[in-house]
Amino acid sequence: MAEEQIELDDDDILALTSEGERHLREPGTTLTAQQLELLILIDSHSTTASVIRRVRESNRAQARPNLVAMIEKGYVKVGGPNTNYIDPGDYFTSHRAQAEVLAEADAQFLRTNGYCINMARQGKARQPVDRKDLAVLVIDDDPDIGMLLGRYLKLEGLSTRMAASQAEIEAELSRSPLPGLVLLDVGLKGMDGFHVLAKIRSHSRLARLPVIMLTATATREVALRGIVGGADGHVTKPFQIHPLVRAVKAVLGLEYDPNEQDWDLSL
Repeated sequence: MAEEQIELDDDDILALTSEGERHLREPGTTLTAQQLELLILIDSHSTTASVIRRVRESNRAQARPNLVAMIEKGYVKVGGPNTNYIDPGDYFTSHRAQAEVLAEADAQFLRTNGYCINMARQGKARQPVDRKDLAVLVIDDDPDIGMLLGRYLKLEGLSTRMAASQAEIEAELSRSPLPGLVLLDVGLKGMDGFHVLAKIRSHSRLARLPVIMLTATATREVALRGIVGGADGHVTKPFQIHPLVRAVKAVLGLEYDPNEQDWDLSL
């Protein structure tokens, strides 16, 4: 007997399950960028129609099938129809006025503060021997963060390189061998971290270089810009060191034992 297909109405309210939350809070997700985009947009208040409308246009056609697939896998749940929801377009006869209302509503939604994420895509598994000379490039203008990360990543057998200015970034990304991963701060002085990400993704030699974004601005808008821009992970500052190290290991494809006790430099 064929499985009953899920019917997803436009006015259904969508929410993340604990499994769905896990893909945004724990490193090692195998979901696609399109699926992660949808998870970020689901806030337990928005309808199916409003979530799909906020998806970038190139992914909109696959948004509903992706939502249905994630409901079937238990990552998203349907809370039932939103009887209090009224489309702003009901009040306007002008399509331009309606578009402006929707655009402002979307902007306000994305600017909502207090959104934390610790997401990292699972990379291809590496053998222990592959760790030799594997370096992490930290692009951050705070030297204390570089020193802190250097100390902790050394315990995982990883070396670190630092870059803070445009000249230093260009120099480090021109060196051979390339780093195995880039930790890229969004809020660089005089630079936009997303601009740096775009430059990396558009460069033939660097296009596949794994990048994890670090940001002190906790909004859905910032998280989405990282996903849409091709980042492999996104961690909100102030970060906890152990989850960040796990995110690094996940993206690099290094084995992580969840039963292993976390080390502590203070011991």
